[in-house]
Amino acid sequence: MVIILVILAFASEAQQENRHIRKGNRHYQEGDYKNAEIDYIKSIEASRSNPKGVFNLGNALYQQQNYMQATAVYDTLRTYRMDDDLRSGAYYNLGNSMLKLAQDSAHLAPQILPPTIESYKHSLRLNPDDMDAKYNLAYAQQLLERSQQQQDQQQEQQQEQQQNDGQEQQEQQQEQDQEQDEQQAQQQQQQDEMQQISKEDAERILEALKNNEKQTLEKLKQDQIRQMRVVRSEKDW
Repeated sequence: MVIILVILAFASEAQQENRHIRKGNRHYQEGDYKNAEIDYIKSIEASRSNPKGVFNLGNALYQQQNYMQATAVYDTLRTYRMDDDLRSGAYYNLGNSMLKLAQDSAHLAPQILPPTIESYKHSLRLNPDDMDAKYNLAYAQQLLERSQQQQDQQQEQQQEQQQNDGQEQQEQQQEQDQEQDEQQAQQQQQQDEMQQISKEDAERILEALKNNEKQTLEKLKQDQIRQMRVVRSEKDW
C-alpha cells in the first residue's frame, strides 16, 4: 500500500510538472517570455530532477536578453542526467548566452570567450554534425583572436604613453635644472658685481681720505706760513 502511494505521489508531481511546462511552452511560442519563465520555475519547483524545465527556463531568460542568469541556469544542467542530444543542446545554449555576454562587454570578452569556445566544443563532441555549433565556434574563436589583438594594441599604446610621459618628465626636469643653474649663475654674478662695487667704493673712500689728508696738511702748512709772517711783521727791530 505504501509503495502504491509513493508511485501515485510521483505520478502527481510529474503531471503537475508537465502541466507547467506545457503552459510555459504556450507562452514561449506566443512570445510571452516572462510568463513562460514563471511557468518553467513552477515546473522546477514541482520536480527538481527533470532537466526540461531548467533547459526551457534558460531559453526564456535568453529571449529576455537576461544573458547572465541564462548562463547560470544552463550551467546547472551539467549536474543533471540527460541524453546526449539534450546535453549537446545545453552546451550549445550555454555557449550562446556567454557569447552574448562577450559581445555586450568588450572588456570582459578575453575572460568570457575561452569558456564559450569550450562549451561549443563540448556540444560538438556530443553532436559532431551540428553546423550551428561549428559556425558559432569559429565565430567565437575569431572574436577571441580579435579581442587579444586589441588588448595587445592597448598594452603597446599604454607602454608607449608611459615612455612618452617619462621622456616628457625627464625633459621638464632638465629644463628645471637648467633654469636653476641659470638662476644660481645670475645670483653669483650679482654677488660678484656687488663685491666689485664694494671694492671700488672702498678704493674711492681711501682715495678721498688721502686727498683730504693732503688738503689738511696743505692747509696746516699755509696756516703756519701765515702765522710766521704775522710774527715777523710785529717784531720790533
